[in-house]
Amino acid sequence: MILRADGVTLGYGGRPVVHDVTLDITEGGVGLIGESGSGKTTLARAFLGLLRPMSGTITFNGKDLRTAGMKAFRKAVQPVFQAESLDPRMSVARSIAEGSRDRAAVPALMEQVGLDPALAARRPHQLSGGQRQRVVIARALAVRPELLILDEPTSALDVTVQARILELLEGLDAERLLITHNLAVVERLCRTSHVLFAGRVVESGPTGELLRRPAHPYTLALRDAVPRLGGQPPVARGRTEAAPASEGCPFRLRCPLAVPECESAPEPREVAGRKVACHRAELVLSA
Repeated sequence: MILRADGVTLGYGGRPVVHDVTLDITEGGVGLIGESGSGKTTLARAFLGLLRPMSGTITFNGKDLRTAGMKAFRKAVQPVFQAESLDPRMSVARSIAEGSRDRAAVPALMEQVGLDPALAARRPHQLSGGQRQRVVIARALAVRPELLILDEPTSALDVTVQARILELLEGLDAERLLITHNLAVVERLCRTSHVLFAGRVVESGPTGELLRRPAHPYTLALRDAVPRLGGQPPVARGRTEAAPASEGCPFRLRCPLAVPECESAPEPREVAGRKVACHRAELVLSA
């Protein structure tokens, strides 16, 4: 375990948007799943040392990130953002060597991610979306990180390019923290996953079990919203337009299973091999 969040609350301008999150980056890849605005990217920013917690701690190799040596941290933990994060003024070679300052290593890094070294002099606008994403990955790999924090690394790519990028990520030695709303991607790359809703972790556990038999109604809604080839169109569960509740269970205004008990906030508890913050988890499992 390299990174751990312990009771972390995060916010902007004094307003909390992520609440009391505790999780480890464990072996085999960790996924953060949730809709836009759920707090995934905010949590990733904190794990990268770009956002200081309002409360709680983030530790790096057992040391508080605020006091850990940032030079070692920056080498061990690298972000992989979407392809649009490349500086349009910089060549491929300059972008890849930006962190390590080792231009001699650029051809080998390009070959590692499946890029022709002959593209080194090109700029981002001269590359395809898949090629740009490979440049972003090569840039992160240049410092030989122990952990990659990937923020929707395949969202702007077509299906065939996505498949090649996922194959590349699977073959890397570095551990992964993956931020995504794509359940197929997280199932392929992550052994463990955490589902976020309105800045709170509502379900955590082994990715395969969590997606096959959700124990929280929000996880179930996310899974059932994914179209299946040859299957019926997705059916919305509950009031999908409702805003998160400010008191009690944040999902209760959307939840089709909500009862008066849900007006009190559920504590995370062990249910069927994972942690779930839901009063009615057993009913969801039996659905």
